[in-house]
Amino acid sequence: MLMRMPNRTIYLPDDLDAASRRLGLNVSRLAQEAISARLAEQPEVANDVTFELALHRIESLGIRWPGDAVAAGRAEAGER
Repeated sequence: MLMRMPNRTIYLPDDLDAASRRLGLNVSRLAQEAISARLAEQPEVANDVTFELALHRIESLGIRWPGDAVAAGRAEAGER
């Protein structure tokens, strides 16, 4: 699955920007690692984000689930 990487702007004070460049730091990687570490401390937030992204993906693909999938399956099979 191809992961989409939205572009976000990170603002740094001049001194931190200069230091990060001098040190050859990958600021994007640092931000990703910091966010991942915080999510590891708050798994409920990670679960919420995963769920919201899955719902968005389902909606963007136009997938429509029946209100009661079990009842719909039984109806198709002719069961009560």
